[in-house]
Amino acid sequence: MFPRIESDGLKHHVLHPSSDKPLAGTEEWHRVRKDNHKEVERRRRQTINAGIKELAALLPSPETNKSQIIQRAIEFIKRLKESEKNNVEKWTLEKLLNDQALHELTATNEKLKSELEKAYRDVEHWKKICSIAKTD
Repeated sequence: MFPRIESDGLKHHVLHPSSDKPLAGTEEWHRVRKDNHKEVERRRRQTINAGIKELAALLPSPETNKSQIIQRAIEFIKRLKESEKNNVEKWTLEKLLNDQALHELTATNEKLKSELEKAYRDVEHWKKICSIAKTD
């Protein structure tokens, strides 16, 4: 198979025999490659810019300069991580104290239940004594 040559009236295009793609190494092939690379780079920049815009919207202070947005985002994330660490420490201590208080309350509750059962037994004992004393 030989390359196909097509003309649009102004230029001649050397195309690959089995497709509409320019033949590798030709001027047209280099132009298409360059255009494709430009498009890929344009989309990459759009994605980065969209991400930077989204970061800027999440920051507590408005910034417009890209490097400032990234720097503020780094600082903000560091503060959030420090705050999270402090909260975890605080919550761990609170949980420990709550667990201890729960244990103490459970022990007190068990002791009171035992005392209540003893008081019921005493009441029943005194009821018997009173009923015996009445019959005598």
